[in-house]
Parts: sequence; structure tokens; C-alpha cells
Amino acid sequence: MHHLSIQNKKLIVTNEMIDTYPENSRYDLRTAFTKWWINSRKNGGMRLTSNGYNLLTEMQYASYPFNVKKLTTPSNLLTMDKNLECPYYIDGIGCIESKIVIFGGREATIINLYGDFNSFLKTYP
Repeated sequence: MHHLSIQNKKLIVTNEMIDTYPENSRYDLRTAFTKWWINSRKNGGMRLTSNGYNLLTEMQYASYPFNVKKLTTPSNLLTMDKNLECPYYIDGIGCIESKIVIFGGREATIINLYGDFNSFLKTYP
């Protein structure tokens, strides 16, 4: 089985999102990246903006919410940006307890196997 890079997955999801708009009012790829992704750089991760989150929710992408304490430390944010291979949205940046919504069944299953999101994050160096 061919393993897609995070960048390729992000491009596929972005194109699916663009295709939800009528052809005459679609965003170009660069605009879509800055509108829907927190890190729009070429090697950026899969964290969604609120606009991206709302659109994937409207598209009825399967989503899996997790409540997490101390999620939004700089170290955790960087780890997620580099390693999560599915779209995700963080609600409650800077709060003691945040909610992360994962748009990936495989990843959500793995998180549940670890028991909580922070234990899952500790598996990354």
C-alpha cells in the first residue's frame, strides 16, 4: 500500500473542499490553503482554521472529539503539526482544557487505544 505524505493528504482534502463550491466561485489553491489551514506553508501540518473545520463538518467528514488538558503547549502544537496525518481542529487554545476534533478514524482509534490524547502524543519524539 502506498503511503501518502501529509502534504499530499492535505492537497487532496483541500481539493475536495474547493470542489464543494460552484465552479464560478471556487477559491484558488493558495487562497484555500490560507483560509482553511493554520499552517499554509508547503510542509505545514493538518490543523484546520475555524473556517476549515466548519466546511469539513458541513461536508459530513467523520469527526472524533477528544477533551484534553494542557493540549496547547508549544511543544504539543509542534508535535501535532509534524505528526498528525489527518485534519484536526483545536477549540480552546490557551485554555487549561481544550477540545481537539480529529477527522480521521484510524487516528481516533489509535488515540482511544492509548486511553487519552496526551498519552498518544507522548509516543512521538
